[in-house]
Amino acid sequence: MLCVATIFIIDPAFQYHMPFGNIKAVYSNERYQNSGMIKHIEYDSVIIGSSVTSNFRASWFDELFNCKTLKLSYPGGCFSDFDTALSYAFEQNPNINRVFWSLDPNILITKYDAKSTPMPEYLYNSSIFDNAKYILNKDVLLELCGESILATIMGEETSIDEAFTWDSEYDFNNSQALWGYVRPEWSETVISADYYDDIINENLKHIHSFIAEHPETEFYLFTPPYCILHWDRIIRDGTYPALLNLYDRLLTEFSEYDNVKYYCFAVNDFIFNLSIYIDEVHYSPDINRYIAEYMANNNGVDESFKPIMHDFFRNIIENYSIDSLFPELLQEKPEKHRVLEPSY
Repeated sequence: MLCVATIFIIDPAFQYHMPFGNIKAVYSNERYQNSGMIKHIEYDSVIIGSSVTSNFRASWFDELFNCKTLKLSYPGGCFSDFDTALSYAFEQNPNINRVFWSLDPNILITKYDAKSTPMPEYLYNSSIFDNAKYILNKDVLLELCGESILATIMGEETSIDEAFTWDSEYDFNNSQALWGYVRPEWSETVISADYYDDIINENLKHIHSFIAEHPETEFYLFTPPYCILHWDRIIRDGTYPALLNLYDRLLTEFSEYDNVKYYCFAVNDFIFNLSIYIDEVHYSPDINRYIAEYMANNNGVDESFKPIMHDFFRNIIENYSIDSLFPELLQEKPEKHRVLEPSY
């Protein structure tokens, strides 16, 4: 009874209510707490994606799109996580006007249900019969409630706009970006362009379902800007043909829908600037802000963008001196490059 009462009153995952009185919320577990925010926060727009969406501020979208935004980020997430969360959001709020969805290449080529972190599926439904898994949960009582009690005692409060952001914990610079990168050996084997097609088809099938089932909702789909270290990896390990094919495919994948805009932020000169990254894929909040502003002020891209994109990627693969980014010990002598088909 004490466990049930404590969890019900503090409700650190917001399953019954958002914090009230002097109780302070601690945003520390997206998979638990997002489900409660879906139920109890007012919103008409949703941001969803992996950790590259964590440093978005919902207030930016509120200002730029004149909306009320809920951020649903799932670090280490896979498409089944996004499917679960977005399905629940539409169930709780059928009148979602906009969905801003990050289509990470790394996740699109990963199996639909390849979970790196377990998802508490029982929190993403309307049934009351499995609530015992939450209100009689030792981790919820000792960890999540404990965090909230401590924050309340200390008077520490995090605004919901800063929920789950982590940019203040890191210095974005060249050294940080290079420090966490392990350069793969050069592979003489290059995979085929269709190598990941079955996996990609399965993931994209679920995006198509959402778009078709909610024609009144605008979908802003975007490819985040992985930095040049990511390109070094896929060039060296021989997976680049499949990634190039994926980028081509995304230009036309959703062209049949009137309620979709697609943005390819991978084609930007700032991907060469390691001072705004902490690793291959995670960028500074300035880039998050740029993405939000760009989508608010520009239309997406389509097949007509392909020549520009091809020139950009060809220059990286055939001409760019990626070796110059590394200490001399890690450089190839002579420097190695791939050669694309003339038809690309």
